[in-house]
Amino acid sequence: MSKKKIRFITNPFSGPKSGVKIDELIQSHIDEDMYNYEISYTEYAGHATILAKEAVMDDYFAVIAVGGDGTINEVGSSLVNTKTALGIIPLGSGNGFSYHLGIRRNIITAIQTLNTCHLVPIDTGVANGRFFINVAGLGLDATVAYRTKLNSRRGFIPYFLNTLKESLNFKYLSLHIKTAENEWEGEYAMAVIANGSVYGYDFTIAPQALLNDGQFDIVLIKKTQVFRYFLLVPRMLNKSIHKSPLVKYFKTSEITILNKAGGYFHVDGEGFECDESIHFKVLPSSILLLSNV
Repeated sequence: MSKKKIRFITNPFSGPKSGVKIDELIQSHIDEDMYNYEISYTEYAGHATILAKEAVMDDYFAVIAVGGDGTINEVGSSLVNTKTALGIIPLGSGNGFSYHLGIRRNIITAIQTLNTCHLVPIDTGVANGRFFINVAGLGLDATVAYRTKLNSRRGFIPYFLNTLKESLNFKYLSLHIKTAENEWEGEYAMAVIANGSVYGYDFTIAPQALLNDGQFDIVLIKKTQVFRYFLLVPRMLNKSIHKSPLVKYFKTSEITILNKAGGYFHVDGEGFECDESIHFKVLPSSILLLSNV
């Protein structure tokens, strides 16, 4: 039986575990009878995308994203509608997608999982031409993601402080929302388009989200007094946010959101400036995931 060719793409600057000697851990725990592997390190933003596309062109069995949600996004975006699978080793700060998969932060377990996993087709999403694997959206979270990207400090504390700062000056979004089933207008603090269920740090934003149902879980956070939003924190931790009266929660495969004020949107935690209109669409079973679930 021939060995399967895989490439590890590692972000050496990702998350609080940047000092981990990932090459030594891989060498110690990967099944070398199963895999012929190589390790590549990213040197700049977007480099993971280039390395992943090279692997696709060379017919690699899988590309393993070693990093946070941003690294997973860069790698995964290059694997959409290809035969090359996506694997994940969490090395970031938030690790939302890894939490959804139950991998969490145990790097050794994640490596060992590659030795026993199988291929599972999952959905991805696209927002104005940008792919996402886990969560996208606009509003307060997108503004925080954009501001955090401009800050060299990463991790939970800088993110939390940015959230507090932005929430004090945040202006609600007046949105026109259209799906295949309905159309309406309303004022919201956030519009979350979820493929996976977890933001990061084990905060569950979309408890009913599935990766292979061909639908997004939409979480609209309604306009209210700022202090009431802190009531959503325990609900995210106990996976009951969809039951909150502050939340409108539903499923759809496609949604267009018009925000005349403009601002920011994010895909997998990476913030960008956005046009007035953002179109989100599910791409069913569009990527192969290495999973033991």
